[in-house]
Formats: sequence, structure tokens, C-alpha cells
Amino acid sequence: MSSVSTEYLEHTRQQILGAAQRCFVRNGLHGTSMEDVAREAGLTEEDVSRYFESRDDLVKGIAENILQLISGFFAEIRQEEPIPPLDEVIERFARTVIDFSGSDGPGRLTPIYWASALYNEEMAERARAPIAKSRAGWVEIVERERAAGNLAPDIDAQAMGTTLVCMVPGILLQHILFGDVDAEVFRRGIRGLLGPIR
Repeated sequence: MSSVSTEYLEHTRQQILGAAQRCFVRNGLHGTSMEDVAREAGLTEEDVSRYFESRDDLVKGIAENILQLISGFFAEIRQEEPIPPLDEVIERFARTVIDFSGSDGPGRLTPIYWASALYNEEMAERARAPIAKSRAGWVEIVERERAAGNLAPDIDAQAMGTTLVCMVPGILLQHILFGDVDAEVFRRGIRGLLGPIR
């Protein structure tokens, strides 16, 4: 398969996922049909079904996109030497979350996934991957901050990383419901909680 056709296939796939996101945000998961998604994408149902067989496949595709965004953030931090101070990392993370939680972004669907995960094991499995990736990423960051002398040497990296994961729902819900928070607020907040960061 040529690189042009591969790019075209991926472009169309993302076009469909973007349409699904907009429909899900407007109408909810259960209020959206494959026909709705096709219409929103400007394609036929047959076109959409070549990429996604069901609404569940669309949800899985959107969840994979969220996972890629989170993985990309932690990969970027992993490459930086020396590691930036924790408050800066948190500000950048908050900006990433806010950016993908725009009016029709995938972040707006995350609370719906979490709610569905309470009674749907398949949805729970999709929700676990981004949370696990985020938790592992924060634990690694805390370990590096501790090794760099930016945090106290006796800090529990596992406990702190697990706690920092809690920022995701906090950032998302405050941004979606109130719209009055920006990334710098979270930087000031972590400074207030931890005291001066070295």
C-alpha cells in the first residue's frame, strides 16, 4: 500500500472519529447512530462501516486517540534533560488536558466513558488504559524529580503519582462545567500544596 493511500485512510479514519466526537458530545453515546456519524462526516454509512463496524468501535477509536495524547505528553517529558520542575510539568499537563477538552474534543467524552465504566466492563477496560498510562507516567516523573533533588528524598513516588492522576477528572470537570480555570492555576495550586519546589 502506498504512503499516499495510507495517509488518506488515516485522514478518513480521523475524519470519522471527529464526526463521532461531535455527535457524542451533542447527543450522548446512546443518542447517536452510525447514520448520524456518517451524515456528520459527509460520508455514507457504507463508507463509515469500512473503518468502524459499530458505535463501540468508534468509542474504542476515540479512546485510543486520548491514550496517544497522554502517551505523547509523557514521552515528551521523558526526553527532557534535566527534567523541568514539577510545577512546570503540571502546568503543561493541565494545558494538554484543557486543549483536548475543547468544544468537541475527545476530553469532553471522558466523563461519559467513566460513567459507563461503572456498569459496562468493556467500557471500563477502555477507561483503564489511559488512567494506567497516566499513573505510570506520573510515578516516573516523581521518581526523576526526586532523583534530581527537586522533591524530598523520602517522598513516596508511587503514592504521589497515584494522587497526581486525580488531576485529570479535576481539570476536565472544572474546565467543562465552569470554564474558569487555566493551566497556570494548577501550577500555582501545586506550589501551594507542596511549598516551594526546588
